[in-house]
Formats: sequence, structure tokens, C-alpha cells
Amino acid sequence: MLHRASNAIVDEALRYDCDVILFEDLTHIRERTGASWGHKWAFRTLYEQVEYKAEAISVSVKQVGSAYTSKRCAECGFTADENRLTRNDFRCVKCESEANADYNAAKNIGIRYVRRGQQSSRRTGNSQLALKSGTVTSSGFVET
Repeated sequence: MLHRASNAIVDEALRYDCDVILFEDLTHIRERTGASWGHKWAFRTLYEQVEYKAEAISVSVKQVGSAYTSKRCAECGFTADENRLTRNDFRCVKCESEANADYNAAKNIGIRYVRRGQQSSRRTGNSQLALKSGTVTSSGFVET
């Protein structure tokens, strides 16, 4: 299952001409959350598989800090526990933006990476993140 998932991630990066694949940095998550998921967590294995497959096609794999990515609104930036309604549902209590919770978190991961000042190795100019719904720039806005 992890090989199929890692292949799909790398294939999508190729399809959209991406040069970076981002993951949340979940190092020490067991200690931070008190969860006990066994001796080797599947996320780490997935990351490692994507990393070696992406390297073969000259795509970088990076990790970005995970703090509050699931509670921060990717539209307005408001962060609150109440924004994350359920495992799957995100609704900002400030601007009322709604999204799948994982999709909202993924946008926040992209915004965090772009704001780091990273620039694409294949292009010049401002960094941007391509999403199905538009483009995230360093200002954090999604242009549709």
C-alpha cells in the first residue's frame, strides 16, 4: 500500500512539473501526542519511499514544521482549536471558510514553505505553490 501511495505522490509531482514535494515534519510525534503507533510509524516509511523515488527524477522532498497547520485557516490565517470541527472538517470561526481539514492543512504547509523564501530550482522569481484551486503565493492568498 505504501509503495502505491508513494508512486502516486511522485507521479503527481511529475504530472504537475513540481520540483519539491512537501511533508509535515512529524519527528517525535509519538512523544508530543502520547500516541503509541507501534515500533515504526508508516508515515516515516512513506516519506522515505517518496524521498528515494523522487530523488531518481530530480524532485526534492522537504519537511515543513507542523505546528498549527490543522487549526490555521489557509484563507485568513486565523488559528483556533475551534476551526477543526472533526477529523475531516475545517471551518474557520473568523472568516467562515470551509474545506476538507487535510486539504486546508496541506495549503498551510505550502504557504509555510513558500514564506520561508524558498525559490524553485527550475524557475526564477517569487515562489508559488500550485493547487487544484489556484496558486498560493508568499502573501498566502489563493488565486482562483
